[in-house]
Amino acid sequence: MPDEDKKLKKIALLVSCATILQVAESFFPQVVPGVKLGLANMIVLIALVDMGFRSAIEIAVMRTVISSLILGTFLSPSFILSFSSAITSTLAMGLVYKLLSGGGKPLFSLIGISIIGAMAHNLTQISIVYLLLIKNTGVFMLLPWLGISSVITGWVTGVVASQVCSRLERNRTKGGFKVPAAYSKKGPFVAPKFNIGRYISKDSHLHSLSPEIKILAIIVLAIIVVISEGFYEYFIVLAMLILVIAMTKIPVMRFFDGVKRLYLFIAFSFAIPMFFSYGGVIVMNFGILRITQDGLYHGSLFAFRLILLMIGAAVLIRTTSPQELASGIKSLLRPFKFTGISGDRVSRIVTSSLLAIPVLWENAHAFIKNYKIGKKKVKGLILALSSLIVMLYMKSEDDTLDLI
Repeated sequence: MPDEDKKLKKIALLVSCATILQVAESFFPQVVPGVKLGLANMIVLIALVDMGFRSAIEIAVMRTVISSLILGTFLSPSFILSFSSAITSTLAMGLVYKLLSGGGKPLFSLIGISIIGAMAHNLTQISIVYLLLIKNTGVFMLLPWLGISSVITGWVTGVVASQVCSRLERNRTKGGFKVPAAYSKKGPFVAPKFNIGRYISKDSHLHSLSPEIKILAIIVLAIIVVISEGFYEYFIVLAMLILVIAMTKIPVMRFFDGVKRLYLFIAFSFAIPMFFSYGGVIVMNFGILRITQDGLYHGSLFAFRLILLMIGAAVLIRTTSPQELASGIKSLLRPFKFTGISGDRVSRIVTSSLLAIPVLWENAHAFIKNYKIGKKKVKGLILALSSLIVMLYMKSEDDTLDLI
């Protein structure tokens, strides 16, 4: 296999590994919107050390795309937040790693680099939320909590990444990594509880429409929703979406799955303007907090905005298969070839990652099922997580793993 093909295969499999971690993390409830452990960022940080910045940024970007296809959030508000923060956090970590490295080894620990990446991630998310989704300064009340969470989550991911890098070096020195027999099943793997995408096959005109047109339509819809400032425009958009949904022949409630999953985010987008907009007639007082007519209006407006964006993204995901989306992305990126972005490369990574995910998911499930944490729970969990990532990472270097 040519070196470039081997590298592409490794990147695709690492994207699959990062996707598995991101999807697994999505199953855990969020106490504060935007606060996550950032398991997928471990793969990006390790790739930064092991393969360089270009590979790390590719993995960071592609895993957000693949994860959104699997979770059914592509081009939704959560995708925009994840995509933008993945880029800025990787840029921050890459810059710090490059500036503070000497002799091939970082002068700044991976833990410090990870904390900086977590801070960049959270700052980007809060900025995007303010600029595009919830245009109220009340969102910045979360900054202290996000700052504390950045230190905690950055420390955890940095500790695990450091352990993984050390173990990878030891494994390679000893002549390669051997996956334990319990974790190295042969043959085709099927993960019945893990469904790739939320595509629903139907015989409708919308299903047969080219993915390029549908992606562009959702982007235009998102722009209209974001720049609109009143309920009148939103009700027009909602009416159009209802007509489009009727054309799909898919049950209406299937388009509200994303709304149900992100109810906390929607509630947050309603509560912040409601409590921190002080214009208009006072409706209620809660000590230092007060609810005004303007607050209720803007809270409802921002929540409505998020719901419309989620429904629009759901229309695209329900009527377009992941393979069609990958093809559409490839076509839309073709005009940007002069910038160095290859639509063909992106399409190959997306397609290969989607094919590899069920296999790696099954391996990860078998690993977790057979792994014994021991009496020291925290230390045992960190060791288990680093062992899992070592196993998944080394799978990307296994020449016998013929998946793509």
